[in-house]
Amino acid sequence: MSFSPTSPFWISDQATSVSTLFLSTTLETVTKAPLTVTIPKTASGPQGPTGQVNNPFNSAQNQAFILGAAPANFIFANLNGTISAWNGGAGTTAQIQATTPGAVYTGLAIAGSSAATAALYAANTSQNRIDVFNGSFAPITLPGGFVNPNLPAGLVPFNVQTINGNIYVTYAPAGRDSQIAATEGKGAVAVFDTNGNFIKQLIAGDHLASPWGIALAPAGFGQFGGDLLVGNFSFVESEINAFDPITGAFLGTIPIDEGANTPGGLWAIAFGNGVTGNSNTLFFADGINGEANGLFGSITAVPEPSSWALLILGFAGVGFMAYRRKSKPALMAA
Repeated sequence: MSFSPTSPFWISDQATSVSTLFLSTTLETVTKAPLTVTIPKTASGPQGPTGQVNNPFNSAQNQAFILGAAPANFIFANLNGTISAWNGGAGTTAQIQATTPGAVYTGLAIAGSSAATAALYAANTSQNRIDVFNGSFAPITLPGGFVNPNLPAGLVPFNVQTINGNIYVTYAPAGRDSQIAATEGKGAVAVFDTNGNFIKQLIAGDHLASPWGIALAPAGFGQFGGDLLVGNFSFVESEINAFDPITGAFLGTIPIDEGANTPGGLWAIAFGNGVTGNSNTLFFADGINGEANGLFGSITAVPEPSSWALLILGFAGVGFMAYRRKSKPALMAA
């Protein structure tokens, strides 16, 4: 999931190799935007977009990731080891800009202080590394190399996210079968600078189970305000956990009740920006029913006098779900 300061939500649909756009006017109302962008397939291997980013390097004085005659608006990582990009000149199909043989990309982040330092960071789960591309989509090697000296055995990079100028890497067991069946304790989160230098391993084991989605909650997100939220991709431990962003200490859980549906892979979590969704609302993409279906929904903290709970409203796809918090008292989400 990604969005610009003014765009709709862009959601990766991995199975159908497209990105679908949704407009959110209120918490209860979401409509599909007319545009659907096709993400290119390759001749063999797993296919479909996973991580995606909006390109902020698109002003007249600060341009990077050029596609045709203009900067790309959105950029996609793919299970087939490609990086694709899209802008209005590309019509309804993104264009492949980089290909890494043997790679399986399961996450993507973007960072840089200017076009000269702009970089894409792709989680290459099949080759156990973070691949980096400069503002011209060319692969580069960074001094730190994203080496994690404290990584528990058996874990590989699963996702990357830029938070407060640093690169957060989530780790999961190697291989899809192990990722979907992961139990609590099988995962980690580490922090690096944009040159790939290791800063610290923030979380190891604990309530993590193939963690993928990660977001820093704003102060207005109730009792979880200011916490680091990490979503478990694992089908058997599908939940969002809150951690202290400095110490990594566990603070609480938002379990998921799928109702008539069954769990699947919980993917992106992100707060709105005030235009594309309320800035105190957590939006998420969930592959319910073993990823046979997709759900786009939100969680909002709302106080209730007599009890405290977290509820969830599904927007697009299948099902209506409820979240309740295990640990410290929560606020109510609608």
